Amino acid sequence: SYHRATQAAVSSLRAHLLTTAAAAAGLALRDGLLGGRAQDKRVKAAVVMHPMDEGLQRKCDALMKTINKKPQAAHFLKPVDWKKMGLHEYPRLIKQPMDLGTAADKLLKSAYVRLEDWAHDMRLIWKNAFIFNSPDSPYFKAAKLLSDVFEKKLEELEREAENASTLQVDSMERCNLLLADMKANPLSEWFREPVDHEGLRLTDYLKVIATPMDLGTVHKKLERAQYLSADDFAGDVRLIWQNAITYNSSSSMFGVVASILATIFERRFGLITRAASLEPGRPMPDRPGWPTFLQKKRFYDVCTKLTLPDLNEMVRQVQQSCQGAVQLCGQKEVEVDVDELDMETFNKLMSWVNTRQKPVKSEG
Repeated sequence: SYHRATQAAVSSLRAHLLTTAAAAAGLALRDGLLGGRAQDKRVKAAVVMHPMDEGLQRKCDALMKTINKKPQAAHFLKPVDWKKMGLHEYPRLIKQPMDLGTAADKLLKSAYVRLEDWAHDMRLIWKNAFIFNSPDSPYFKAAKLLSDVFEKKLEELEREAENASTLQVDSMERCNLLLADMKANPLSEWFREPVDHEGLRLTDYLKVIATPMDLGTVHKKLERAQYLSADDFAGDVRLIWQNAITYNSSSSMFGVVASILATIFERRFGLITRAASLEPGRPMPDRPGWPTFLQKKRFYDVCTKLTLPDLNEMVRQVQQSCQGAVQLCGQKEVEVDVDELDMETFNKLMSWVNTRQKPVKSEG
């Protein structure tokens, strides 16, 4: 089943004709369309998931104290004094030192804008321990245990923050926000770009891994609106963690980190599917003699590449040939509903918008 994001993007594609001079007399596609491809970047920048308000800050402080009381936390309460300990390789391997005391101070000084910002600093502590120590060392095991405790407790805070949230974005945009958080997660450093199996001389990589995947590739596919649903998006992200575990083993550093990231992703993705299940919107089923879902998706893809003058012209054509698809919204906007376009008008529009696309230059 498709979430409301897909309905908004394809089954109920709308274009707003802005008539005010301040809006440059142009046409802008409605925010929230399939994967955010046509969204106003200023709107996206204003979206803040789980803001760190005073109440949430107190709960984070309580969680910090719980973590600090664990016997394993003794290794991470203060910055690593690598000179005193004779760990001369430490500054070469660890580029972003972090410890529980520093994270607590930043929390007290309200340095974190979002819950996830604080969580990333906590994860940076575990990451540094994973990098510098072997999987069988007590420091690595201590970091893994604390990570497990932290993520379990964090789940409660995320759920509470989600329940208190008034954020109004569709499922695919939430996937965009989740992907941004996964890329910003310190533990994802090794999964943001395709594995350079040639440079790393991993000659058997493509024999073991049938379908390579990474967060950067997922990001590109989201930007290009190649996912028709949140589940499609999640499938590719899960493939990243599974590939790492398959190639490196679950007990290796990469396997351990991939497992942690998988847990984080599934927890956050669960919030998306839960929110989507509460959405009443569902795409309109295909009707005989009317544009199909896939045809409307193709129409959307082409429209996102049109200039504002071309979009204006498209709306003018709809007004002339299929007025039932045009709705006036106050004095400043005109909405075009693709669900109401008859097949003849739809085909004419598709032919016209295809002529407006810039030809692709051949290489060489």
